[in-house]
Amino acid sequence: MRKGRGLKLYCAALYAFLYAPLAVMTVFSFNRAHRNVVWLGFSLKWYGVLFHDAEMMRAALTTLELAVSASAISGALGLLAAYALVRHKPFPGRGVYATLLDVPLMIPEVALGVGLLSFLVRMGYELNFGALACAHALICLPYAVGAVRARLQSSGGERLEEAAMDLGADEWTAFRKVTLPLAMPAVVSGALLAFTISFGDFVTSFFLSGIGVTTLPVKIYSMMKFGVTPEINALSVLLLAATFVLLGVNALFASNPGESSVRA
Repeated sequence: MRKGRGLKLYCAALYAFLYAPLAVMTVFSFNRAHRNVVWLGFSLKWYGVLFHDAEMMRAALTTLELAVSASAISGALGLLAAYALVRHKPFPGRGVYATLLDVPLMIPEVALGVGLLSFLVRMGYELNFGALACAHALICLPYAVGAVRARLQSSGGERLEEAAMDLGADEWTAFRKVTLPLAMPAVVSGALLAFTISFGDFVTSFFLSGIGVTTLPVKIYSMMKFGVTPEINALSVLLLAATFVLLGVNALFASNPGESSVRA
């Protein structure tokens, strides 16, 4: 009994440590005061200020476009990379290929950002939106590959592909009508995860943001040099809510088997 009570207290303290700051941030986003020092009453003022901040809205739009681009690129490449790993096992260098796909997860993000910056500058590429989108796609690619790879390995699609080709379908038709519908929930799930990672990325964006390309994390960092205002709290609450929505959609797609969409 004491052991169970101690475990409950430990879990309660752990969750309080993790989520109490988020609760405080949410409460003070509705604070009427200009500074997060004392509570002066409930107000939606800072949400209005946020939506009328032209620079903040421009940074939000840039971040949204960047996350959509990175998730689309990583989702498409992740599908192809996972298909090569699962369906073409004997090819030479498969182990090295699989390891290289996971490298962005193992390298510290600061080192990766500095390395990408040095590479782009040395190669003469301009630090613009396209370069940043490709860098974000590189960071997100392992997550997309992992999601699709697990799906392909557990769905039994290889047997269905063979059955489709026995019935006269060529390899491309089998991929399009069998493998792709089976993998699509994982592709969408990996793309949503990539979207979330790209949207909240700071280090890579800090190193590779060129002139005129400012993401929300970089914008918030520059604003926090002058103190945390309720406007930043309001923005953080909206981002937190959007993250929960994306996680819910991700869980929905991850739990959807998708076999009903297969037409061999």
